[in-house]
Amino acid sequence: MTITKIKKIGNKNYYHIYADEKWVGVFLDEILVKYSIKTNSTFDEAAFSKIKEENDEKVSFDMAVGYLEKYSVSEKGLRDYLKKKGFGGKTIKKSVEKLREYGFLDDEKFAKNYFETLSSKNGKRAIATKLKQKGVSAEIIENLLSGVEEDDEIQNATLLAEKFAKNRQKDLKNKQKCLAHLIYKGYDYGVAQKVTNKIFTGEEDDWV
Repeated sequence: MTITKIKKIGNKNYYHIYADEKWVGVFLDEILVKYSIKTNSTFDEAAFSKIKEENDEKVSFDMAVGYLEKYSVSEKGLRDYLKKKGFGGKTIKKSVEKLREYGFLDDEKFAKNYFETLSSKNGKRAIATKLKQKGVSAEIIENLLSGVEEDDEIQNATLLAEKFAKNRQKDLKNKQKCLAHLIYKGYDYGVAQKVTNKIFTGEEDDWV
């Protein structure tokens, strides 16, 4: 195979490489230098495949670190990102394992930060669903939510209920709407009911 084109990507140290007029991947400048990859140079396909495997591991890890510097994501989120970038399962697995070792990827920490960010406007049930969608394990979610105090849920739900009830009549219809609103936001029925009753009647044990 013959390298027919090398194109730099912006101001980064990445290059698009074409062999026999076909795109073969994004390569790091250090790999180009190490293996003397330049226009019109020729390679045995098996040998080039090994070079590309080494390159992809470096590029995958490099891109993953850059992505994690900008975004807080779960392991699944990062895997999905690298997959979209065209990396294979073996390469992604190595990058993920290395990132775990370095402490850059931690689903427990991600879940905790995610919960703290959303807990003021969402109940734990809704947050659990979102974490599940992001690929966080059921065990991590269960451990996280088991530490959530009902008093904290009630406090956050009360703020939402007060905002909902503002400028509304304290009648049965709005009371039922408030209850539905809190349940929609992910609060357990018991918490939603207790808060709604307190806001609309002043009594926690009243029934909606």
